[in-house]
Amino acid sequence: MEILGLAIVVVLILVATIFVVRFLVVKSPTEYRKGFVSAELASNMLSTFLKTSSQDCSQLTMTELLQDCAQSGSITCNNGQDSCRYAESAARQIFEGTFDRWNIRYEFLAFTDAGSPFIKMGARCRAEKRSKLFPIPINAGTMYVKLDICG
Repeated sequence: MEILGLAIVVVLILVATIFVVRFLVVKSPTEYRKGFVSAELASNMLSTFLKTSSQDCSQLTMTELLQDCAQSGSITCNNGQDSCRYAESAARQIFEGTFDRWNIRYEFLAFTDAGSPFIKMGARCRAEKRSKLFPIPINAGTMYVKLDICG
């Protein structure tokens, strides 16, 4: 009889320990961590996108296609798209396959003048955002690629 009582006490202690671990130890990320993760996500995603090689444009990187798009748009890919449309469709495919699937709101811009981007996708962040801006040299100055992660 004493063993049965001891077993019940051990089971109650285990159940209490599981609840403590579940609710106290496994916490959601703190606010500063969320901000850091968003900033790193923006930086890493943009860096990876710019280094991605194209399949239908002589293995040119997205950086090279965006440079051509900002300067002259003279490159035509094997699928008939110019450099601007190819870079935009590649960005859309990558971001829809990641950010949209993960339900992360974002805004992607490629521009020489911030007021008139030549590639724009996603939605403008209305509140807090984490941004990454990459300058890319071109003949006439500098173009910029910017990714904002909302929230």
